[in-house]
Amino acid sequence: MRRWMIFGGAAIGLMGAAGVGVSMLPPSFPVLKGEGDIDTRLERGGLREHVLHMNPGAGRTDIVVVGTTDCSFCRSFVEDGRETLVEVAKENGLGVVYAPTGSSAASLGSTRLLSSFARHGTKESAEILRLVYAAAKELPGKDLSEVAMEYGRLAGLEAADVEASLAESPLEITRRIQALAREFPITATPMFFVASAADPDRINMFSGWAGAGGMRRQIEAARLV
Repeated sequence: MRRWMIFGGAAIGLMGAAGVGVSMLPPSFPVLKGEGDIDTRLERGGLREHVLHMNPGAGRTDIVVVGTTDCSFCRSFVEDGRETLVEVAKENGLGVVYAPTGSSAASLGSTRLLSSFARHGTKESAEILRLVYAAAKELPGKDLSEVAMEYGRLAGLEAADVEASLAESPLEITRRIQALAREFPITATPMFFVASAADPDRINMFSGWAGAGGMRRQIEAARLV
């Protein structure tokens, strides 16, 4: 009898008789439908200027992480995994962006803040992401403008930049979230879209949060498929 066990995304076949050995099958991932690599999809959706570039020095974008401040798993990812994601990106020369989504008042507010903080902030990307999630904890309990000014200052923004983001139409925020859903449809959050190293038009997907080490292994495996 052959039994299957899953470890870190890889399937191991165990033979019933001792000494027969083990066999490794390559991990498999669902593939994003549609045409174009990640950069093409970001451009098509008008999203490039509104995502947080986790490794700004990279050229082509290889990974998109979609999350929402409403999601407890996303909050765990930001708390425990954001710096590991930056490490993976820098170690491998990968372009990685974080894209926000959501439907609540708090997540819509944090989507607005991330766009502004990403474009005008002076802090490192991992710190900007932490500040956006910290700000979301205070919404909708506090006025958005008050929270935006407080956390915008911590992110290194000028008051004028914060005021410009607050003046942006809510319809534009909604448009970006809808465009993100068209180009990178999600089934759960956080959702990782990882371009194959061999074929950038093949975008492998996985979701959920099983810790920083698990995320690193999943990314490495998805790059190899």
